[in-house]
Amino acid sequence: MKIFLILFFLSLLSSVNVLGEEKQQVGFEPKYGFQDLAIDTWTNKSGLVSNNVISVFQAKDDYLWVMSYNGLQKFDGDKFESYDQTNIPHLTSNTFYECAQGSDEILWLSTGASGIIGYDGEKFFPHPKNNQIPNAIISIFSDSKNRLWIGAKNNGLYLIDENQELSKVKEIPSVTIHQITEDQKGNIWVASDNSGAYCINDEKTTHFTVEDGLLGNHISTIFPKDSSVYVGTLNGLNVIEENQINSIPAFEEDIINDVIVDDFGILWVGTERGIIRYNKKESIYDFFSENDGLPGKRVVDLTFDEEGSLWVCTYEGGLVRFKAGIITNLTIKNGLTSNQVHIVNRYKDKIYIGTQDGNVNIFDGKKISQLALRKEFRNDVIRDIHFEEDEIWIANYRGLVRINGGQQTYINESSGLPNHNLRVIFKDSKGNIWLGSRNGGLIKYDPAGDHIVYDKSTYGGLLTNYVLSIDEDQEGNLLIGTNAGGLSVLSPTGEMKNYSIKNDDSGTLIFNIMVDKENNIWLITNIGLFRFKDGKSEKVTFHPALKMEKFFDMVSDESGTFWLSSPIGVIRVRQSDLQSFISGSKPHVSYEHFGEDDGMESQECTGATPSFFDKKTGKIWIPTFEGVAIIDPSQKIKNQRIPKVYITRVQVDNSSVFPIENGVKIKPGTFRYLFDITSLSFLVPSKVEFMYKLDGIDEQWNGPTKNRRIEYTNLPYGDYTLQVKGSNNDGIWNETGSQLSFTVLPFFFETLWFRLGLIFLFIGLFFGFYKWRVHDIKKTNKVLRKMNTELDHFVYSASHDLRGPLTSTMGIVNLALDEKNPEQQSEYFRLIKQCTDKMNHFINGLINYSKNKNDKIEYREFELKTMIDSIWDGLKERITSNGISLEYDFSSNQKILSDETRLKVILRNLLHNAVVFSDSRKPNPMVKVIMRQNNQHIELSVVDNGLGIPKNVLDNIFDMFFRANDHSVGSGLGLYVVKETSQKLNATINVESEEGKGSSFKITLPNGK
Repeated sequence: MKIFLILFFLSLLSSVNVLGEEKQQVGFEPKYGFQDLAIDTWTNKSGLVSNNVISVFQAKDDYLWVMSYNGLQKFDGDKFESYDQTNIPHLTSNTFYECAQGSDEILWLSTGASGIIGYDGEKFFPHPKNNQIPNAIISIFSDSKNRLWIGAKNNGLYLIDENQELSKVKEIPSVTIHQITEDQKGNIWVASDNSGAYCINDEKTTHFTVEDGLLGNHISTIFPKDSSVYVGTLNGLNVIEENQINSIPAFEEDIINDVIVDDFGILWVGTERGIIRYNKKESIYDFFSENDGLPGKRVVDLTFDEEGSLWVCTYEGGLVRFKAGIITNLTIKNGLTSNQVHIVNRYKDKIYIGTQDGNVNIFDGKKISQLALRKEFRNDVIRDIHFEEDEIWIANYRGLVRINGGQQTYINESSGLPNHNLRVIFKDSKGNIWLGSRNGGLIKYDPAGDHIVYDKSTYGGLLTNYVLSIDEDQEGNLLIGTNAGGLSVLSPTGEMKNYSIKNDDSGTLIFNIMVDKENNIWLITNIGLFRFKDGKSEKVTFHPALKMEKFFDMVSDESGTFWLSSPIGVIRVRQSDLQSFISGSKPHVSYEHFGEDDGMESQECTGATPSFFDKKTGKIWIPTFEGVAIIDPSQKIKNQRIPKVYITRVQVDNSSVFPIENGVKIKPGTFRYLFDITSLSFLVPSKVEFMYKLDGIDEQWNGPTKNRRIEYTNLPYGDYTLQVKGSNNDGIWNETGSQLSFTVLPFFFETLWFRLGLIFLFIGLFFGFYKWRVHDIKKTNKVLRKMNTELDHFVYSASHDLRGPLTSTMGIVNLALDEKNPEQQSEYFRLIKQCTDKMNHFINGLINYSKNKNDKIEYREFELKTMIDSIWDGLKERITSNGISLEYDFSSNQKILSDETRLKVILRNLLHNAVVFSDSRKPNPMVKVIMRQNNQHIELSVVDNGLGIPKNVLDNIFDMFFRANDHSVGSGLGLYVVKETSQKLNATINVESEEGKGSSFKITLPNGK
């Protein structure tokens, strides 16, 4: 009893695991042929490194690996990541053949010239046994015992066992091994070049050749399925069952490159001329090649992925994927005369398709033929096709043609039709035929010719003569959709009423009208979808908002689901969602969008054209710019597979890339953080969505979004964890997702130690500032005391130097007034002038001192000699009386760049002093000006041979109001002004003097600014 309970419990666990996994069946239901499958193609224009694809392999992490002669690529459904000699250092050639993966999940890749290359998810590395095996490895396989089988080129078969011991399989000769695989019993099957097939087990090796019944000894592929083993040769396909070899007649003389069998027992065979789909039970043979849309006829490898799609590797055609898509297409590749389709309708067992070129194409389910129409009628677009018992009615802008058997009757204005610009044919519930015209209004057609016209001027009046659509509600009211005239309703009694969609309908086009089973009237317009009731139109609000709310038609399938055609694809809306919106219980209508990623050749549907629901097949036919898109709602099976989600790349500041591992530390100062993410669902990658949250920043999840890159900026330092969730194309979410923890390091100034140090630093700075402030106050007080002393000195000296000449002048003036002798009066005036000159010189010194303190420095180029000549002319009276000569010694151009005004003040004072203190006892009194300049400096020297300066006062001559003694001539202000002005010009002044011999003043100032 205990054993029974244990076994029961184990079986229950097993069943729970099976139910939880819900493993996808491999393959497509037998009822679907190639024409029912959607096809996608990738070439070098869409990311492949080569159109010559050798094989494709889906790893356990769900990534697809694509092998080619030009390198290896990792594919997530959205983009390819390439590997070759540029980023795998161990490669000597870019050729990759096959891929295998054992229980350790390491990928082992067979290469054309580099042995076996391993990949552990982070890096590539050579296999440890590479130095013992040939360089050219064609095939590789990891069996259920975790042994690695290696097929070499022209070198036979090798085995690396579970103990990593390498051996060569001696039973197999040194030939090229094309494929290695394992059956359900653990037998290893080997396909060899020109040596037949081998079956290896622990007991023996069985060899199969043409002598045993194989169609050829060149074996390209082997595929075990259940108790059968399918063997592909250059001469056809064999099947081995219980060691009995039989051939499959359907593949006679076909060159077989690959074969797989799906879970429905359907054989998929890759040949030199295309793909063959073979239902062995029912002997149904289906062929698909270049004429059917395959980009290359040579098919070399076939693989089903975990979502049930078939991946096809072609020679020169790239990578192809077949999936059980909801949409297939009928285009010029299938025989249509034009890809721009305008009308589709069914008559008996055939589909009639009207195209832009004026042809009616007839599709019988397999091939397309054309309905013979007169040339003049075919010169215009087919607008509508209608069937009346055994008659076909066709309308365009040239009129109406009625076809009965082989008889064609053309009806236009010349034969009594009121208007031949026809767009739509409609038959009401009473059997009346109505024609909608482009510019002639609504025509009630009478075969006898007694037509009734409803237009702007008759029977109540349409608002416009341009009729786009006609339908009938359950009360028998005729609904007329117009171009720029709103909706017109013609009652059974003949009363016409007009209703507006908007206040101004001049830009409104009602392309089509649909009345559903609940008698809801839907207006399909260029400005959205509207529900019409009780004379009012209510616009349907979609969420999320569509890029464009322009619809051409709406049809309902058998389940009551609505399908809308538009310029951006097909929109599927559930009737229940529309009813909830109408009742007010929901503020918007959700939808599902179908486009090129879902199998449409072009998601731009043909404008102003009706769609067609085929009641016989349950399919919906939608005219597009690239043929007819055929939707089979019954084939839409929800993808239940939970996708695997990965963070694939971390990039910081557009340069640094970090490994995807938890605990990554990012240096401080980074600003921009980019995270690339993926969710591995290959059916419709454009519909995959993501949600993400950065713990430490986000309180709630962001998304959903289709963006595969997450960006954050300016993250503060700290620990973070990025969490990412992803969905598949049908909204099935991986709630666990992926996450990455990382740390943004702080700057040194953001650390605790720095902050503590900063506190102590502030304390020190405060104390230092206090000490400095005290010192500064003391220094300021000292300066103020000095300034006060100088001010007192200035007041005393200024009053003395001004009062003395002024007193003398007043005394001499009184004497001159009493003097009668003219000669004596002249002497008095000379003395008065002498006194006033002295006062003027003193006042000029004060003015120069003030200007030097306040005026800005102004640099300009000027002639130095011209300035000195001007100063010397001002000293003419003293020069003449003393007989002093002026000499020049200039080393270069006389032009200099400096502040002319300040330099003139300096030179005037120096030249004045040289003249005033000249020695009249010397026979040749002179003053010499010397100038030397280079790119950096200008040196000016004023040299005289005058009285000289006593050595004991030489250090004080630049002090304000300094005079050597009371008998000195002058105010003592001149040299002080020279010093102050020199400092303003960033100049230095040096003096050399010897009493009785003369003085030399040398000024060094910058050349220019």
